[in-house]
Amino acid sequence: MKTSRQIAERLQEVQRHAAKLPEPDAVHRMRVATRRLRASLRLLRLRGLEPGVKELQDALGEVRDLQLQVDWLGKRDAALTRQRKARLRRAERALAAALRSWNGRAMPALLEAGAQATALRRKRARKVVRKSLGRLEERLERARSKPAPRSLHRARIAVKQARYLIEMGEDRLPAALPRLLADLKALQASLGQLHDVDVRIGLVKGRPLLLREQREERRQLGKIVAAQLERWDEQKVAPRALKHLS
Repeated sequence: MKTSRQIAERLQEVQRHAAKLPEPDAVHRMRVATRRLRASLRLLRLRGLEPGVKELQDALGEVRDLQLQVDWLGKRDAALTRQRKARLRRAERALAAALRSWNGRAMPALLEAGAQATALRRKRARKVVRKSLGRLEERLERARSKPAPRSLHRARIAVKQARYLIEMGEDRLPAALPRLLADLKALQASLGQLHDVDVRIGLVKGRPLLLREQREERRQLGKIVAAQLERWDEQKVAPRALKHLS
């Protein structure tokens, strides 16, 4: 696939949801699309253009996180719900500003760079994914040995990065690599649920009943994540994948 076409397709994926913002589904899908775009930029040696995408992604992330919090708090705590809704309104205004910046600067720059960049080569795709999997293995081991919120959150980020790099570079990678995606998606989902609970624990510290509920949920999710990390380590999932990239 030509670089200009690949970048154009990723941009179209992002833009497809702009008209429906800030609807929750549109925010979620557009956020995923920015992750996929950033993965493509890394593969295509266009990382210098990532900050413009990250600005939009961060604004989308802030809105999405608050939407989830408001939804969860809705029938649990009226005062906290009002606080989160006020923050959500500010985040939506910030998203509107980020979208104007995206349309005025970042997107035109991406289109221009995509037209001039060289096509993705197999050697480049393997190198980028190999580096990502190495970082992922380090972070998963740290999370397995010390499952604190920070180490688990960093592991979650590494899982997402590896997943989207493999998805975007799939046609330039060994056939065995895409098989890793199912493991990455499952781990991303569990780590994401655990992260959401950790955020909620911080929100409800002054509410004993809600705090107790969330701590119990975290305990259960922690067991699931620990089992996944243990299996990942025992089956040497990342090292086996790295062998295909050597």
